[in-house]
Amino acid sequence: MGIRCMSYKTVVLFCFGAFIFLHFAPEGYSQTQTEQSISLKEQQEGRTLLVAASTLYGLSLYGPGTAILLDLESGSQIAGLELLIGGGSFVGALATTRNHRLGVGRSNLILSGSVAGTLYGFGLPVLFESESEKAYFAAAMLATPIGGLIAHRLTDHRWFKKGESYLMTNGGFVGGLYGLAIPYLVNIEDLEGWTQAKIYVMSAMIGVPTGAWTTTKLIYDKPMSEGRSHLISFGGLVGSAYATGIVSLMDIESPRPYVFAAMVGLPVAAYLGYQFTTEGEYTAGRAALIQIGAYAGALFGNGAVLLTEAESHKPYVVAGILGSAAGMWLAHRATREWGEKTPFTRNDLIPKSEKFAVSLPSIDKWLTLGFMALRKPTVMADFPVELLRVSF
Repeated sequence: MGIRCMSYKTVVLFCFGAFIFLHFAPEGYSQTQTEQSISLKEQQEGRTLLVAASTLYGLSLYGPGTAILLDLESGSQIAGLELLIGGGSFVGALATTRNHRLGVGRSNLILSGSVAGTLYGFGLPVLFESESEKAYFAAAMLATPIGGLIAHRLTDHRWFKKGESYLMTNGGFVGGLYGLAIPYLVNIEDLEGWTQAKIYVMSAMIGVPTGAWTTTKLIYDKPMSEGRSHLISFGGLVGSAYATGIVSLMDIESPRPYVFAAMVGLPVAAYLGYQFTTEGEYTAGRAALIQIGAYAGALFGNGAVLLTEAESHKPYVVAGILGSAAGMWLAHRATREWGEKTPFTRNDLIPKSEKFAVSLPSIDKWLTLGFMALRKPTVMADFPVELLRVSF
């Protein structure tokens, strides 16, 4: 029993150390190794994402997982351990990313690799028909930093932009969903419970890298702005919704046709979204407005149907499809040649020449003024100290 307890403690220490040092230890490109066209500001972006993810992982996975592995029963001890590991994760990630040069794109891919590692970790014990809660948490805690490290190594050959990074991440997520959907469509319900679980887990594990790899090959060396990537991904969601809505108009009760329709509608709509966005500039702000236009159009269409007090669901489905399509078309036309880079910003929308600025004294000037007031000098009584500056 003592040896078993010590083994769990060893796993805990190894997991926590691996999480801090493997997940964030690689500090990325130096300025000389990165493409000359990439500014230092762009290289330093993404650190907040990794530090926040590290803190969240410490609170949600490593804290509870450590408490389970150590068989803690006291509520205060469990909460204290979670808070301790969460705070330690923040400090460790902040220290190991002090020379961060990966940019948002590659940082997002590393985080996605870590999330994939977490899912793989929770899935691996299923393949061994394990019923131990400790086995699931221990595997997830080990696989998370390994997934991040693998993603780091696989992406160290070039610079990744935000748009292609987001699409690659979404491609892996969609691949995992397809991996879960395919066994469901094949109908494996007659198999034994553990066999079903193993098939679902294995299929999802194959689907994640397959989806990410396929997306990478399709978008490689193609112009892919952040806004355009958002619209392509959103187009896939809209296509799935349209496809399932059309199936619902046929009054089909079996759930499998809906799943199949969603699987067909997603890639078709994503491809159409890719084709429709080949020309023109699509910033993050413009993409956000087009997406909002889809929701607003669907709400408008369903609101009109509500006024008629229709009892069947079919008018609502048709109104939602037509209204969302009209909303996207209207927002697309209304935002032509509109270049807001990031939505929901304020200061960047005002040209620097038109900004009104008020500057207060710096700390050294306040110290100088205080020192002079204490000394009460008889000479240099008219020594100037700037207390306020207003600029237009």
